[in-house]
Order: sequence, then structure tokens, then C-alpha cells
Amino acid sequence: MIEPAVLLTYSLIVLGFVFIPGPATLLTVARATTSGTKVGIATGAGITAGDVLHTIMAVVGISAIIAASATLFTIVK
Repeated sequence: MIEPAVLLTYSLIVLGFVFIPGPATLLTVARATTSGTKVGIATGAGITAGDVLHTIMAVVGISAIIAASATLFTIVK
């Protein structure tokens, strides 16, 4: 069983991560605020598409191959 002090510390750290917005959230909010709802939705959709593609590539193992090859990384970049 996890010690209560460790569990409390872990819970507080996770709670902090939940309430602190990441760069993707900040970008989406900034774009929606300055350019409108449609641009904000498009930004969120683009970020989501990139996340899904990266997850699929990680599951298949392509991300590891690209990370190991400087040439492939340059091509993707």
C-alpha cells in the first residue's frame, strides 16, 4: 500500500497538472480570442490531428525510428 504522505504529494502534483493549461490550450484560447470561434476550432482540430497522428506513429514504432534518424527527422520537420 502507498504511504499516505506519498499519496498526498502525488495527488497534489497531479491536481496541479490538471488545472495548469498547457501550451496547446493557451494557443487555442489566444487564437479564438483574437481571430474568432472558427479559427479557435480549427486550431484545436489541428492540434488534435497532430496528437492522433503522433500517437498512431508511437504505437506502430515509427516515432522511435524517426527520433533515431537525423535525416528522417529533418524530412519530417
